[in-house]
Amino acid sequence: MIMWPKFSTKISKLLLVISTILVLLILYCQAFSPLWRGHLEIDVWVWYQRMEYFFKNHSFTGLKNNEILPATLIYIFLPRLLAGWNNLTYSSYFSAALIINLLVILTTIILVKKNSPSFRFWLFPSLLLLTGPILLFRFDTFVALLILFSIYLFRHQKLAYSAFSLGLATAMKVYPIIFFPYFLLVLWHQDRLQRLFIFLANFLLALIVPIAIFSLLGGNLKQILTSLEFHALKPVSIESLPGSLFTATSIIFKHRPPALLGGYGIWGITTPLITALGLKFFNSFWILPIGLFYLCVLKRPKLYRHLRVSILFCLVLLFLVFSKNLHPQYIWWFLSLFPLLKFNPLSFILLIFIAIFNQLVYPLFYTQFFIDFYQSNRYYEVFYALLIRNILIVALLIASLKYEFKK
Repeated sequence: MIMWPKFSTKISKLLLVISTILVLLILYCQAFSPLWRGHLEIDVWVWYQRMEYFFKNHSFTGLKNNEILPATLIYIFLPRLLAGWNNLTYSSYFSAALIINLLVILTTIILVKKNSPSFRFWLFPSLLLLTGPILLFRFDTFVALLILFSIYLFRHQKLAYSAFSLGLATAMKVYPIIFFPYFLLVLWHQDRLQRLFIFLANFLLALIVPIAIFSLLGGNLKQILTSLEFHALKPVSIESLPGSLFTATSIIFKHRPPALLGGYGIWGITTPLITALGLKFFNSFWILPIGLFYLCVLKRPKLYRHLRVSILFCLVLLFLVFSKNLHPQYIWWFLSLFPLLKFNPLSFILLIFIAIFNQLVYPLFYTQFFIDFYQSNRYYEVFYALLIRNILIVALLIASLKYEFKK
C-alpha cells in the first residue's frame, strides 16, 4: 500500500514518454503523406523563399509582398541553421522545419508537465494526435510555447523574462496582446507598481528587438507596415465563425453558398453585408467582446489576485469566435493552455471533437470544401463538419465563461 503511489507515478511517467514518442512519430510520418502535405506545406515553402531571398541578396532590402513579421523571419532562420548554410535545397529545409517544430512540441509537453500539477499523461498526446501534423508546418507552436514560458516565469516571479517572452510572442503573431492587460492587472492588484513598469518595459523591449535585428539585416519600417497591412486586407475566411454564419444564411435564403473570394493567402467569402460593413469592421470587432470581458473581470477582484490561466483561456476563445479568421492551426492557441487548467471532462470532450472536425475540414477534405461546395454547390457534409467545429468552439467558450463567473 505504501509503495503504490510511487509505482503509479512511475507508470504514468513511462506511459507519458511512450505515448508522446508514438504521437510525434505518427505526426512526422503523416507530414510526408500527400493527404496532409499537399495542403500544409505552402507555409514552409514561403519560409524557404524568404530565406533563399536573404541568402541570395545577403539582405532583406527590396523584399516585397512579404506577410511575415520580423520576429517570425528570425524564427524561420532556425531550419536554415539545422539544414546547413551551403547548398540549401527545399527538401533539406522542409525536413529541418519539421524537426524544429517537433522539438518545439516536445519542449511544450515538458513545460506543461512541469507547470501543471494536475497534468494527465494521456491528455496532451491525445490532443496532439487529433490536431494532426499541421502543427509541424506552422510557427504557432512556438508562439504558444512562448506564452507558456511567460506564464511559468510569471508564476516564479521572473517578471522581466516573462514580459519579454510574452512580448516576443506578440511580435510574432500579434494576438497575445490580448493577454497583456491581464498580466498588468494582476501586478496592479498586488500593488507592485515597480514590477508593473518592469513588465511593461521588457514587453516593449521584446517588440523592438526583432525590428532592430530586421533593420540590421536590411529591412525597413515600410516593409513591416506592409506585412501588417497584408493581414488586415485578408477577407472574411471560410473557416471563421462569421464566415460560417454568412454561408449558412446564404444557403437558407439563396440555396447556395456565397461567392468565394481568394486573396492574401486565404480563401474567404463576400456578401453585400460584408461589403457594406467593410474589412475595418471585421478587423476590429473583436475589441468589443474583449473589452466587455475585461470590464467583467475588473468587477471581480478575485479573478486577478493571481494569474489565472483560465482567464487567458477565455480571452483567446473570445478573440477567435469574433475574429474574421479562424484557421485550423489557431485551435492550438487554446489547446496548448488547456492542460494548465483544472481538469473538466466536458471541456476535454469538446476539445476532442473540435480537433477531429478541424482536421476533417483542413486538410483532408479541403479541396471538396472550397471547390466543390463553394463553387459547385455540392458536398455540404464538409461545411457541416466546419459548422459543427465552430459551434463546439462557441460551446467551449460559453462553458468556460460560465465556470469562470459562476457564483
